[in-house]
Amino acid sequence: MMFEKLKQLFADDRRSALLFKNVAGGFVIKGWTGIVQLLLVPATLRCLNQYEYGVWLIVSSLLLWVDTFDIGLGNGLRNRLAESLSHDDRARGRRQVSTTLFMLTGIISVIVGVLYVVISQTDCHALLNVDAVQVPNLSAIVFTSIAMVGATFIFKFVGNVYLALQLPAINNLLIALGHTLVLIVVVLLSSVQDVTLMHVALAYTASPLLIYLLSYPITFTRYRYLRPSLRCFDKREIRPLFSLGIQFFLAQMAGLFVFASSNILISHLFSPKEVTPYQVAYRYFGIMNIVFTVISAPFWSATTDAYAKHDWQWISLSARRLNRIMAVFALVLVVMVAVAHWVYVLWVGREVVIPFSLSLLIAVLVMCIIYSTCYSNLICGIGKIRLLTTITVLEALIYIPLAMLCGRWLGIQGVVVALIAVNLISAVVNKIQFERLKSGRARGIWNV
Repeated sequence: MMFEKLKQLFADDRRSALLFKNVAGGFVIKGWTGIVQLLLVPATLRCLNQYEYGVWLIVSSLLLWVDTFDIGLGNGLRNRLAESLSHDDRARGRRQVSTTLFMLTGIISVIVGVLYVVISQTDCHALLNVDAVQVPNLSAIVFTSIAMVGATFIFKFVGNVYLALQLPAINNLLIALGHTLVLIVVVLLSSVQDVTLMHVALAYTASPLLIYLLSYPITFTRYRYLRPSLRCFDKREIRPLFSLGIQFFLAQMAGLFVFASSNILISHLFSPKEVTPYQVAYRYFGIMNIVFTVISAPFWSATTDAYAKHDWQWISLSARRLNRIMAVFALVLVVMVAVAHWVYVLWVGREVVIPFSLSLLIAVLVMCIIYSTCYSNLICGIGKIRLLTTITVLEALIYIPLAMLCGRWLGIQGVVVALIAVNLISAVVNKIQFERLKSGRARGIWNV
């Protein structure tokens, strides 16, 4: 019944029909990914104690930083390649893919080298407030994880190619396969004696790398006309990719700073152990964000195609569709809050205690993120993202002092209150900008 309604919403033209296929496929794939992520929590807790698991969550937050150091090239490729393909310019598309791959390789090589020097000169235990007795080899864990994620980072651009092809379901499939392999390895580790945090870190970081290594030849055999080649590297494509990409990069970095620093803040203000209840609650309610991403992500490249063809009627209709879907999500989040306690007990047991107030606040946070994402995907598809970037950077500057102040007053709940406050800013601004773009009233920073 749900898919029939979605099909009616999305099947009125070729672009919408393709979008529906990706949404339908995404539901299956992301649904499986969501199940895997839920299963990973108790499976990992069977390998690690709550303190070690909290440390791994903090390290995972640091790894997210490495994952964005493409200077926006991935999203720049996504938009520029979608534009080239919309005009059936395959030769330029191949130049863009080749240029992106070789630029990524150079960037990540420099980043991993610099991080190696920094980590070797840094007391990671003091920086992350981690007990050296409980986790003695933290620096080695951090660098090994960074090296693995860095290698994954290079080949993950394959996902951006599928996004530009308006096939986000394939990108989601690659991610799902990576998570599934992680779960298989972690479950196997849980039956082994003397499992360490290093073993778990390798399971989490090497598994996605293997999936992307396998996907590379398959992808460019199927789409041979986009296959990267050194002779197709074109320095003239660097500026178009960077000019848009650097804005995506700044927005990504600022957004990541807000979310990834939350684990570190909680560890510093309280203890690594307190990161666990926060992350368990966030992952529970975050399921709705994952589901909404499945629905909304295909609109990005589809909007790029529509905007290139000046099809504002389709873009406006898409916004109305997403608004109706958001109303349903709000109701589901209310139900999730009501049953949260019983879900936590069934999921992770009674050892991890999560207050009702924390659950309620995280549900509000997720709804703010969903609302903001609805309009940011459309705006990113159009490519008018300077205001979005500016607001996201402003939020990052505000967040740390606000979170520390609220955290000291309200505990972990205060950190979530700060997250809600900064996300409300972008939610409101994104809505206003989209309405101005749609009506042709966007001027100045609203239109760049």
